[in-house]
Amino acid sequence: MNKNLFNDNNRLNIDTFEKIKTSIQDPLGLNISNDVNWIKLDEKWNNAQFPVVIGGSGHPILFLHGFDSSFLEFRRIYPILKNQFQLIIPDLLGFGFTPRIATKEYNPRKIISNLIDIINTLNLKDKLMIVGASMGGSVAISLVKEIPDLIDKIILLSPAGLFGESKIIPFPLNQIGATFLGLPQVRKSLCRQAFAFPDKSVGLMEEQIASIHLECSGWRDSLASFAKSGGFAGTYKYMQNIQIKTIFGENDRILGKKEINKIKQIDQLNSIGLKNCGHLPHVDLPSLTGKIIYDYFCV
Repeated sequence: MNKNLFNDNNRLNIDTFEKIKTSIQDPLGLNISNDVNWIKLDEKWNNAQFPVVIGGSGHPILFLHGFDSSFLEFRRIYPILKNQFQLIIPDLLGFGFTPRIATKEYNPRKIISNLIDIINTLNLKDKLMIVGASMGGSVAISLVKEIPDLIDKIILLSPAGLFGESKIIPFPLNQIGATFLGLPQVRKSLCRQAFAFPDKSVGLMEEQIASIHLECSGWRDSLASFAKSGGFAGTYKYMQNIQIKTIFGENDRILGKKEINKIKQIDQLNSIGLKNCGHLPHVDLPSLTGKIIYDYFCV
């Protein structure tokens, strides 16, 4: 890619986000979007700029979102914790509003490498605490494995990918699957499935947040590349010497009862189940989840 074309595409990514931001219906979504910083990385990442929410002051907490999501999923818990901590919320490589010009490969190894470079660029003075939601839980564990000296405690919110083996989805099935996930009715169904009581909790604002990043150029191809890699799986085996607390919803239809029972049986996961809560404790019950996070990180 020549330099002028690269700069145009990098600017296009940022301009697309700014345009999308003006259309966000949820006031909390707009609030968190206003704290996005564009962090420029070096030539390893094509000198691209990456969106990272940075807000508040105090001990830094790194928040990691789930599969095919963005920093917007933390919109409800953001104002609750912003006054006590410095919150750092990046979009994971290949997801959300990240530039799809940084690399052609989207896999767990690249995601962790990109996170480490973002952390190093921010030049934080204190050890990080981490909150990982769904797939972000497995990302958190994988990150601790690589940089254990930079991380203190972690909280897992309905963690996905702890058990089992990677399932590689070859071409063209990966592309077909990504296209399927982009269908409006599929997005709506997945959004509703994440909540404990969708008829009560899901409206146009929630549906928009769940799909708004699909407007970014390269969304389908990066998702297909990640699917071809097999994604995060079996991260439970990397949990040695990590202080963990796990929060899950008793009404989680995405993890399912079998996965939840496994989590309950592992003492190191230090799990707590929330009633009337689905796959997203930080969205379904943000006040209670925020209190648990605050209490655990302040001990």
